[in-house]
Amino acid sequence: MTSDCTISVLRDVLRVYDHRYLSLDRHQRERLVEGTRHVLGEEGLSDTVRAALPASVRLRAFCIQHGLRDELERLIRDEVEGGPGGAVVVGGRIYAMYPYLRGVPRQDADITDEVGVDHRLDLLAWQGGKVRIRGFAALQRVETKRTSVDVVLRERTSGKEHGLSAETRQDHRGGFEVLADPAAVEPGRWDVHVAATAHGVTREARFGSARAEGLRTSPQARVTGTRKVTVYFTRGGHLALVVHATPRDTSLLARIRRRLLR
Repeated sequence: MTSDCTISVLRDVLRVYDHRYLSLDRHQRERLVEGTRHVLGEEGLSDTVRAALPASVRLRAFCIQHGLRDELERLIRDEVEGGPGGAVVVGGRIYAMYPYLRGVPRQDADITDEVGVDHRLDLLAWQGGKVRIRGFAALQRVETKRTSVDVVLRERTSGKEHGLSAETRQDHRGGFEVLADPAAVEPGRWDVHVAATAHGVTREARFGSARAEGLRTSPQARVTGTRKVTVYFTRGGHLALVVHATPRDTSLLARIRRRLLR
């Protein structure tokens, strides 16, 4: 099974193993499973096909090939009910964990390329001349009490980055808080990203589209130092800052103030 046609057929066949499979009676399920087993063949998935299919589909194929009907139903039911199971990090790779599935090849359980970041913005406010950002970020499915979070400001045009190590909040797994200083970045449009790291694995995502209920989403502008800064949400709902340089006040009063503050 190496051709694109075979991969397409397998995708179509295995796609029905979702809520639709659970709605079938026992006889209908058996007919579907036997037909699918015939498509898979005795050797099952080749390496080429494995690489083209997500882990959830590979695990379905494993259950079908080995006649694990009960395990197949539980796998599907867990996903339909929103509980896809945990994961473990081994040697920098992430593997799905299903205690009821035995003998699964490591390559079938590998979800490294599928794992992203779960995140939420809980608080956004000005604190003095800095932007206070509070929320949480954690690797999907990986259960750990040790998650470090960085907030990354990335300028939209140049790609320049300004990283901020967030302070860990003890009240929530992956909880963090950070003060972003607009004076530390050049004028431009800076998109806010969040990076979560656990067991040596880091995943990054645009931040702000998932927010606490009632969070203020209207633009918040302020002049701080020589910068005029507006904190806002993009059309896609992501958090961003637009920073403009303000002309230096050369009036006598301003010069006196600066001299007194030296």
